[in-house]
Amino acid sequence: MTQTTTPTDTLTTAPRFHRITIDRFRGIQHLEWKPNAGVNIILGGGDTGKTTVLEAISLLLSPTNSMVIAESDYWDRKVGEGFCIEAVISLPPSCGISNQANASWPWQWDGQNLSVPDMGDLPLLKVNGEAVYRIHVRGTEDFEVLFEIVQPNDVHDVFSVALRRRIGLVRLGGDDKNDRDLRLVYGSALDRLISDKPWRAKILSEFSDKDIKSTLDQDAKDVIDSLDKAFEAQTLPHNLGLGLVGGQGLSLNALIGLTARKQSVDLPLSSWGSGTRRLAALEVAAQHQGENPITIVDEIERGLEPYRQRRLIAKLEKGQSQVFVTTHSATIINSANTSSLWYLDATSNIGTLPSSAPVKLQQEKNPEAFLSTLTIFAEGPTEVGFVSKLLESGLGKSYRERGVFVADATGNDNALQILEIFQKGKIKCGGFVDYEGRDPIRWKAVKKSLSGLLFQWESGCLEENIIPLVPDDCLERLVNDQFGDKAGIRLRSLAKRLPSEDKDFETLKARSTDLRALIIEAATGRIPDGIANKDEQKAYKSDSRCWFKSYDGGVELFDKVRAFGIWPQLRDKLLPFVNSVRIAFELPPLDDLMSDE
Repeated sequence: MTQTTTPTDTLTTAPRFHRITIDRFRGIQHLEWKPNAGVNIILGGGDTGKTTVLEAISLLLSPTNSMVIAESDYWDRKVGEGFCIEAVISLPPSCGISNQANASWPWQWDGQNLSVPDMGDLPLLKVNGEAVYRIHVRGTEDFEVLFEIVQPNDVHDVFSVALRRRIGLVRLGGDDKNDRDLRLVYGSALDRLISDKPWRAKILSEFSDKDIKSTLDQDAKDVIDSLDKAFEAQTLPHNLGLGLVGGQGLSLNALIGLTARKQSVDLPLSSWGSGTRRLAALEVAAQHQGENPITIVDEIERGLEPYRQRRLIAKLEKGQSQVFVTTHSATIINSANTSSLWYLDATSNIGTLPSSAPVKLQQEKNPEAFLSTLTIFAEGPTEVGFVSKLLESGLGKSYRERGVFVADATGNDNALQILEIFQKGKIKCGGFVDYEGRDPIRWKAVKKSLSGLLFQWESGCLEENIIPLVPDDCLERLVNDQFGDKAGIRLRSLAKRLPSEDKDFETLKARSTDLRALIIEAATGRIPDGIANKDEQKAYKSDSRCWFKSYDGGVELFDKVRAFGIWPQLRDKLLPFVNSVRIAFELPPLDDLMSDE
């Protein structure tokens, strides 16, 4: 058999997909993806194909050849064209890839491309970079499923069920009745864990014995006992045994499954809650000594309370397995620390969201931003409040039910970065930001891509564009807030800047050469020239908090735009943004904002 030499730092201890290609499978015509090691979380809207991607990966490593496929498994039901799911995978020596009857030769992988290794002086095969294997599963026009290993010389050998089982696959689907890995189905996690082949012959004569566990050899009993302790440590049902638990299919082994005691009754784990079954199946998989099977979890949050969601994602991230997850849970997004986030759009394009500071910030503060149909990144809390009211007037109070989410980008620079990241990741987004004069080329590129979904003032910030439009006879009403509890502190912030001992509006108006400009300075927290003391600078900057630098302040500012009759002066600037959001949801554009009534 041909020997392979690779650099020692390329040896792998767990199976890992480096590239997955899906052609004409179900709703996906073509998709190419290079997932990362560790946990890969796939995000995306409804019916974009997230579950199909997981099904494709599951089919590649199916532990059985007895699957049945239908016309619906072929893209656009074009059975004559077939389908193909292919992967570039690295495998640990423990899976036995080198011990097959027909030698499987590795390819070499440089992180992006696959190539034929240097043949060197046979029988040595020199691999520069990662030693990988090319595997695929094909659906033929005769509804056959062919599993094959593609050799570097393009010869197709059989990708045996035994090898697929040794590679290992743990799959938790979205179906509440999925308990396969908790029963002794051929190739299940429990079957691979116990691995007591002679025991199969004993089942026929012993199946009626209540104490089925006693038929195991001691090593297998020890495994069950160890698993029981692990379940107890994870606050899962324990006192584990084995019993006939029932289920579909003709295999008697498939009727044997884990049981756990509840109030002196041994109940099959398959009858426990969905969340408990999912955690139990993963714990079974985790007990494989020296193995790290590929793990697939569709809708990871199903059946789990938020605290158990956090525990599960932490457990997956801590492990060595490559994991593929879909989710609609803000808790999972918020709790994912080392996971890779990916977004799958309706055209089967999948993009990555880098583990950068702007992304981490949104995961922490606004995890819903990753799960919405359209996320609008607003400059700060003032803009969040203002835009929320603007969209409410333009789309109705139920605009959030359409999937629109307004997120605080926490600053102009962060807004630019997160908009660029979301664009690259194929996530539909928009923005509402200030103009601060930085990065004009980058902003121009983002504007071109987002078109009307990005609103940016021609200069300055929200307050600097609205307060100048307030009529003179409305300035006192501008100072007075809706609830009347901020007027006093706002007047004091103005008096400090004059300075003036008197703090009533009329006195301040009389003593100020430009009261409107003074209000803008206080509302934006501008530091007057000549203030060098840091504490004084901080005090002047904090004036903005009592004005509009908050969500409520943004709402107040919008309400005053309507109340003071300013909207007609802003209509031509802001209405195109509102209509761009409406058009994104296939709603007709408006000639003007709807009434607040």
